[in-house]
Amino acid sequence: MWHRPLAVRMRASFGPTGHLVLRRIDQTISTSRFCHPQCFPYEHSRYLLFSLPPASRSYWVSSLDPTMASTRPTICTIARVPSPRRTSPAKNSVDTLPQIEPLSASGWEHWEFITHGTFSIVLRWSHGDQSKAHSGTAVGKIEVVIPDVNGTTVQTSVVGEISYSDSDAKEVWIGNNSFKWDNTSTWYNVTLDVDGYSLVLNSYSAMLDTFHPDVGYYNGRLSSVGGPGLYGSIPVTRGQITGYLVTPDNQNITVDGLATLQHTFSEQPLPLYVHKYSSAVIWGYSTIFYDTHAFYQIQELNGTVHEAAYLSRAIAGLVVKSDFQSTWDTYAVTDDTNLYHLAIDPTGRTINASLPGCASTNNISYSFNVTASSIIGQFTEVGGGRTTYYGLNGTTLAPYNGSATNGSIAGVYVVYEAPAR
Repeated sequence: MWHRPLAVRMRASFGPTGHLVLRRIDQTISTSRFCHPQCFPYEHSRYLLFSLPPASRSYWVSSLDPTMASTRPTICTIARVPSPRRTSPAKNSVDTLPQIEPLSASGWEHWEFITHGTFSIVLRWSHGDQSKAHSGTAVGKIEVVIPDVNGTTVQTSVVGEISYSDSDAKEVWIGNNSFKWDNTSTWYNVTLDVDGYSLVLNSYSAMLDTFHPDVGYYNGRLSSVGGPGLYGSIPVTRGQITGYLVTPDNQNITVDGLATLQHTFSEQPLPLYVHKYSSAVIWGYSTIFYDTHAFYQIQELNGTVHEAAYLSRAIAGLVVKSDFQSTWDTYAVTDDTNLYHLAIDPTGRTINASLPGCASTNNISYSFNVTASSIIGQFTEVGGGRTTYYGLNGTTLAPYNGSATNGSIAGVYVVYEAPAR
């Protein structure tokens, strides 16, 4: 069902009218100069693609030399990796479509849009109930939380049959509420009308990549291998959003900020051996480079913990800091504590994560230290499972231009707790 991931390397910039310009690289590039021997560059249309090995036990870091913004980033690897498999942005686009067919007798699926900016917004499309022993997907649902809209917290839901379309423009919808995206996984657009509120969000995927965890070399797998599996990915790790919210009294509010889209599913109810799972996406926003860090943590009843992490970087434009003249991505390890360290303190609501550097970063490591602020929203399912969404704020210490540099970060943290068994 799922295929192994690809890291997409491309030079992207915005033209004077604000439209995205993809710059084709015409010169021949030496594999040995820019890439580990197991990473094979090839050209396709206007993209330069690098075939990326599975994420398990591998960690890729891009050069932090700012002069590389106009050329190619250097890539280094810290661990030996298996042979690569090729895919394409179009395949990542297809992966975001329903993997559990609507009206299936069992299974469940979630798509979660979470934003940080004008408003903290949580939109969860779903079908099926992960906390029920027998869960079918006959009923779809959209759950909405938007805190502090003119002093009011909007929390509501829409129920109906979930449908989808697989063409050049992919789409999932319930009634006249939809989210859609293009075949290159570049733009994700949300349209929502509920309880007198109209919301439109247009999200540009700045990193042009999807994070697929890789437990046991099963692409997208989050839980232990064997039995029903829990699968997930982050199709949008750093979405630059624009849009608007119209209130019931016809006030039109401009919305902007950052967004993530997370996709989770299982062919059965949440596997009984999974007790809790959590994820976070953390965005840097205060320097000329912008790091995005994402992780999953899966806690099983026997004490087994699976962790998977992702790191990417965007270099800001020289004039408009929200425009990126260069972006690249790094995949981090699954279940290798030598290459990724994660400490979550649920009592103190703190998260500390770190990834090592390499020669091209002067061996300077990355660290992310955040505190969960107030709860954005919380959903309780019919079967008793509970999902809580937190805002995150904190600081990062990361390599840039040969030195360790401080920056401010913000993000979202999602925690699902299964009902008592």
